[in-house]
Amino acid sequence: MGCYRLADMSVARYLLPALLFSLTPPISACGSNDQIVSSGHVSSTDLVSTEREFWSRAVTQNGSPHKLVEGTRIMLHFSNDNVSASAGCNFIGGTFHLDANTLVVSELAMTEKGCNPDLHAQDDLLIALLTDAPTVALDGDILKLIGTDLHIEFVDRHAASPDRDLTGTHWAVTGFIGDRTASSFAIDEAGWFSFDDQSTMKGDDGCAPFTVNVEVFESEAGRRVEDDAQVLFGLVEDGLNSLCVINADYVKAFRALFDTGVALVQINGDRLTMLNTNGRGVTAQTLD
Repeated sequence: MGCYRLADMSVARYLLPALLFSLTPPISACGSNDQIVSSGHVSSTDLVSTEREFWSRAVTQNGSPHKLVEGTRIMLHFSNDNVSASAGCNFIGGTFHLDANTLVVSELAMTEKGCNPDLHAQDDLLIALLTDAPTVALDGDILKLIGTDLHIEFVDRHAASPDRDLTGTHWAVTGFIGDRTASSFAIDEAGWFSFDDQSTMKGDDGCAPFTVNVEVFESEAGRRVEDDAQVLFGLVEDGLNSLCVINADYVKAFRALFDTGVALVQINGDRLTMLNTNGRGVTAQTLD
């Protein structure tokens, strides 16, 4: 099992989006890392009044294209005056403000997850850029951070990967949230779930298939809300056998989702987080 705890819980509120992102398996970065970030006129931006997430699509270091570790990308999430970031390993969070076209980041904190040396090097690269007071330009869905030696071009997450539908999508479990920690378990076949409609949830909890009656209340299309859907769990039609001992820790973490009978769902592109009212639940990704 891999597990890590936030180094500074005071920054948990803006590290959480990145923390959840870390539980998804690596996927290809949007676009090619070989593309050189173009220079030119830098316009004034106002990221303070927005909440947006950006994914890297081009990295240039010392004037040459820089390849990221295969299957990784650099992510930035802006929310009010907070910024969280990831380069494929640990997650960084801090406060920021804009000084004209300069991004000034302070009060940085980072999770303490162990990764291979190449991923740690990407952490260092990202921290170096954020603390270099980079020039920032936002033009529609394209964001550029231009530091002394490092330039990164990002694309808005919604443009790179539109939100998937909750119902009719096969969601593969990538990890669990509970007691202010994130964890993952290695088993032969990961658990999964799907909502065939707004009244039935089917899946496999790592031990056996299950079917649960549910009520799904999805948010209005096009209206920005904190949670995309609320799920009320009803009667278990099949499965969730309390005597199951296969993959016991995994099954226990999965079933904690159902403890309070209510869960809130957030969907970001191909990733989903579903937490009950005690803050326990699952993270998942669709491969569709």
